[in-house]
Amino acid sequence: MSNPVEQFDELLNDASILFVVYYRGHWCPFCLSYIKTLRALKEQIVGANGKAVIVTAESAIHLAETRAKTGYGGDAIVDPENILAGELKKRGLLSVAISEKSGYPNGMAQPALLVLRRDGNLLYQWAIVPSLVRPF
Repeated sequence: MSNPVEQFDELLNDASILFVVYYRGHWCPFCLSYIKTLRALKEQIVGANGKAVIVTAESAIHLAETRAKTGYGGDAIVDPENILAGELKKRGLLSVAISEKSGYPNGMAQPALLVLRRDGNLLYQWAIVPSLVRPF
């Protein structure tokens, strides 16, 4: 398995725009809805020479179920150690909340969105703030 930061950087270098969706796991209806929306935008994203990627801290054994539930067949980064989340925060691009949850030994990455140009220009970012929403 590749380093999550290297995977991210490779995807960013291969596209004019990178759409990133962080999701909790295969069990989260909110997250699956976001992934379905991302899938529905595929033509527009590709038309803009863009790429999309989903990112999770959930174990890789659940990725196939997430794909089956959403129809998403694109790039995915499985990052159970939340290495990429730390790097994105370090780069000042996105602050992904990491919460304690059973089954996630290094914490569960909360939903977040990032749209970034290859040159590093930030187009959009949003991340859930757990203290402002009901806990899961």
